[in-house]
Amino acid sequence: MLQNSMELSRRSLLKKIITVSPIILLGPTLLSTEEILAALPSMINKPKDPKKLTDHEKMHVPQLGLPPIAEDGAIVPTYVELPHPMEKDHYIKNVEIIFYTDPVVNKGKFHFTPANGQAYLSTQIRLGTSGQVVCISECNRDGKWIGVADVKVTVGGC
Repeated sequence: MLQNSMELSRRSLLKKIITVSPIILLGPTLLSTEEILAALPSMINKPKDPKKLTDHEKMHVPQLGLPPIAEDGAIVPTYVELPHPMEKDHYIKNVEIIFYTDPVVNKGKFHFTPANGQAYLSTQIRLGTSGQVVCISECNRDGKWIGVADVKVTVGGC
């Protein structure tokens, strides 16, 4: 039986699950955020120099807006913006906010269409501890891109 290269067989799916499960299940307790980010698949693009982004990287790397010090971890105002064109054939599909050191790792996944006009969101997230918030944006042409921001929580939110 011929298989499409993008399809997974049951055996290869189980191998992938067994490989990734320890990172997902034990990551927040055994690994630092840097180690988890290093273990992310190579399919996620990272800027070469986060301080000096190229024009292409500026369009795709999500810019996280967080206070450097959050006085109350239960309500941390957060925004994400990307100066990416929202055209019919080139747009940001979604943005995901992740905080690996929190019991609830996924803080939200937000979907966009060209009808949104711009890739911008504003929300509040709960952070139990200080750490690095990770944001992954997905462009329909150029794949996934990662951005990070540090935040220090003075009063726990969980």
